[in-house]
Amino acid sequence: MARFRLIDMAGGEIGIVTDDRDSIGDGDTIAMPDGRGVEVVEVYDDEEHGQEGGVAATLVVDDGSVPEEFTH
Repeated sequence: MARFRLIDMAGGEIGIVTDDRDSIGDGDTIAMPDGRGVEVVEVYDDEEHGQEGGVAATLVVDDGSVPEEFTH
C-alpha cells in the first residue's frame, strides 16, 4: 500500500492517505481523509519535493476549496 500527500489547488496540505495503487495519475480519483473521492489535478513525484516525507507522490486535488474563478 502506498502513501500519498494530498494538497489543494492553492497548495494547502490536506493530509496523507494510503491507497492500494502504487502510482496515481492526473484525472484519477483518490479518497480524501474523510472518504470523499476527489479528482487528481496534478502529480508531483520527483524525489526532491514530491516524495518528501516518505510518500510515493504529492497529489494536487480539486476538493472544491478553491473557487472556480481562481483556477481558470
